[in-house]
Amino acid sequence: MYSKIKCVTPVALLDVIDNIGPDFEQDTGHRLELSIMLNPEVPAFINSGAKWSLAASNPWHLEEIPATARGPIQPIGRSPLAFAALVEGGPAVCDEAGILDVLRRSKRIGVTGVGTSGETFARLLDRLKMKDEVRDRVMPLKGGEPIRQLLKGKVDLAVLPLTNILPIRGVRPIVICPWSFDVHIDLALCCHPKASADVHIFTDWLLSSDRDEALEALGLFRI
Repeated sequence: MYSKIKCVTPVALLDVIDNIGPDFEQDTGHRLELSIMLNPEVPAFINSGAKWSLAASNPWHLEEIPATARGPIQPIGRSPLAFAALVEGGPAVCDEAGILDVLRRSKRIGVTGVGTSGETFARLLDRLKMKDEVRDRVMPLKGGEPIRQLLKGKVDLAVLPLTNILPIRGVRPIVICPWSFDVHIDLALCCHPKASADVHIFTDWLLSSDRDEALEALGLFRI
């Protein structure tokens, strides 16, 4: 019998699930029902009593769900912080000098105002000692808006996890921050303690090494 799997999905993973989820649905007949929100909103949503089967977020946010109300936290992977632009060709910049140059040339920088990527970008600016220099050019936006505003031409740079850039047609990453900068976004999942066998079938499918290549192509790398 087929079932609906209620997934609490952060914006950082939405484009990944949109790309690979149909394969799971076609293979199994089960359907993924997504509740989409920013990473910091996930624990409050669950702790409010909302119905859910599986939740994904940063591991530290999943830890805000009482241990008695969830199963074990399992890592999915991590995505580097990246900058997207409406340009063609050329490799992404991955070194400090190149990142500084991109920031200094950008006039309008869109970033999620309240979310993990926004906090991570602030850490990057601290590392680069660029916070004061770019302060007036940073536009805090709602979840999902940096890429939308980029596509509309309202910003010339969108700062996001790579998972929100690679799946989108018409944009490309011009900066991918190196792992050594420690500005990546870790993502994990947990299941409801009474989750059905179908939910665990999906988590096993998602965490299987068979997904590694597809996930890397979408900007998510196994830890």
